[in-house]
Amino acid sequence: MSMICFVVGLSRAQISALRATPSLAGDLVKVAQDERHKARMAEALNNMPPERREAAEAEDRAAIEQIPGAKEEEARIAEARVKLERLGPREHALDLAKSWHMLHYLFTGHIDTADAPGDTLLTGEELGEDVGYGPARLHSVEETQEFARFLDALDVPRLQRRLNYQDMLDMGVYAMPMGPGPVAEYESGLQAEVAYYFPRLQDYVTKMAQKQNGLLIWLS
Repeated sequence: MSMICFVVGLSRAQISALRATPSLAGDLVKVAQDERHKARMAEALNNMPPERREAAEAEDRAAIEQIPGAKEEEARIAEARVKLERLGPREHALDLAKSWHMLHYLFTGHIDTADAPGDTLLTGEELGEDVGYGPARLHSVEETQEFARFLDALDVPRLQRRLNYQDMLDMGVYAMPMGPGPVAEYESGLQAEVAYYFPRLQDYVTKMAQKQNGLLIWLS
């Protein structure tokens, strides 16, 4: 399965609530991922002609029903929504897809959690249960502001110049394209990925810092 990175902003009150009840982090993950799936489905449906939309909705429902334990998972998500009501209004989560590890490498020069400026995507205070690839990780308001300052000093061209497909492949950066294709084509695709995901991360973290929010990050 793919390792997908999600980032969501949390108010100071929500940070306190999650620290007091760490299991709420798992509930937040369940609901955030369900909301992301529904948002993607709605976006896809909106781009379809009306005559195709109804059939696609039915196909999606049928596919979900065929998944073992789907009804039980739906019930768990509904229960999680009830538990999260105590947190008040929540921020929408940012989905970095599989680009997170490349961004982390371009930020830090490392593929792991080695201490380095800009290592936020792979570090943080662990909270609650394993949500796929370890527990969700919390960053305080102050840490989020520091990350925002770090990202503000970067831009797309600067990160793109750090790209070296062969070096990244040799280092073990996750989700590198592989096969008989030309390196120039792979690097062009990675540059496009940076141009798409980095501004979204930069904008999201900046907005959370301006709101005096912290961040919860997880891989699922």
